[in-house]
Amino acid sequence: MCMVNEDRKKIFVGFLFAMLLAISMIVLHERSITRQSSRGFTLYALFNKIDGVTSGAEVRLGGLKVGKVVAQSFANEYQIKVEMALNKNYHLPVDSSVQIETDGLMGPKHIEIVPGADDEVLNDGDSFGYTQDVMILNDLLEKVVSYMRDKKGVTDEEESN
Repeated sequence: MCMVNEDRKKIFVGFLFAMLLAISMIVLHERSITRQSSRGFTLYALFNKIDGVTSGAEVRLGGLKVGKVVAQSFANEYQIKVEMALNKNYHLPVDSSVQIETDGLMGPKHIEIVPGADDEVLNDGDSFGYTQDVMILNDLLEKVVSYMRDKKGVTDEEESN
């Protein structure tokens, strides 16, 4: 008779432990969901060139920070996929675009969102359809010099003489 009571105690303790474990797992899962939804959502963009954009770089809308760059990886042989975590309060049209900009002439790079006008909005995990790569100072200077040459009608051969 004493063995039966001990077996019942062990079964009861085991059942109680299993219930506490299940309840704690449910609570942890709910907290995780709540934390994710309060953080916001993730959007992606493909760029050809992201020089100077690093993890942690700001994502801005109208000049105000609305998120940050979380990660960068190769999407394919030639393009870089940028993952951005945005605050949950923003509803961006699906035709919105992103471009890489610089604070001032030589400041840090950030991603600027240019909102579109579509009624449909981007959801968690979506990608921007339109992107503009970073403009590097050397590239810009070369374009200005090339423009000035074209304006004057000077060819490369004439300039070297």
